[in-house]
Amino acid sequence: MHQPWYMGFLEWLELAIFGALIILVFILLSQRRKDHVAPTTEITPALSNPEQSKWSHAPELQLIMFGLPLQLLWEIAQFPLYTVWHEGDWSYILYGLIHCTLGDMLILLSSYWVVALLNRNRLWYCTNILVSGFLFTLIGLGYTVYSEMLNVNIKGTWAYTELMPIIPVIEIGGMPFMQWVLIPPITLWLMKINQLRKSTEMS
Repeated sequence: MHQPWYMGFLEWLELAIFGALIILVFILLSQRRKDHVAPTTEITPALSNPEQSKWSHAPELQLIMFGLPLQLLWEIAQFPLYTVWHEGDWSYILYGLIHCTLGDMLILLSSYWVVALLNRNRLWYCTNILVSGFLFTLIGLGYTVYSEMLNVNIKGTWAYTELMPIIPVIEIGGMPFMQWVLIPPITLWLMKINQLRKSTEMS
């Protein structure tokens, strides 16, 4: 029988941050839907006051809007491949999902900012998506490989079940590896499509 697990201040804080991000994603998706269905005659006045919707067009918010659902769904899919799924109670499993997803988003945002600094342009995905997108993916993947090797093979912070596919040589899980091969470029692709849609509507 699992021991009951109680959330402390930091765990509740993470839960609050995650809840705020979920609300933000819904707000952004709602704003995107309104922009998409609004007639052309209603778009022009809005453009005369760019500050009104400027906040929702920030690339970091676009990254959160597309990246958060992808990261959360991937974490839910791969969580049974970790021992915590079988050893922890449901409150701890739920917290683990939130904690890991927030960590994923921090890696995603940090990687994005590093590439933005190198390009001196926060909208780098609009003009240099191939080379910079590869670097963006590589940074997130590199950190994940380091983190998995450290926390699984050295510290033993978490562990895999026998169902987790293992990558030879580096001895880390195939699922977290593929997570950072696929999700960063898919997120950038969605951001690029969204930006092209906005440009088309404004023209």
